[in-house]
Amino acid sequence: MKTWWILLLITAHADGKITVQSEDRFDYKPSCQMAQEARQMYLTAAHEYHKGYICIAEPTYDNS
Repeated sequence: MKTWWILLLITAHADGKITVQSEDRFDYKPSCQMAQEARQMYLTAAHEYHKGYICIAEPTYDNS
């Protein structure tokens, strides 16, 4: 069974709320990690320190 990786954008808001937005999906973990690092560089350059990208494995449900 193939593992899928989801690239998420996490944003912390001034009122204490946290939002999570799915940005992309990859079938290879290193590809997700490279996308994460590249997109994070753009946020850092724009001084958006309240946002960050992470890669997580998509849950799989095996009913066998």
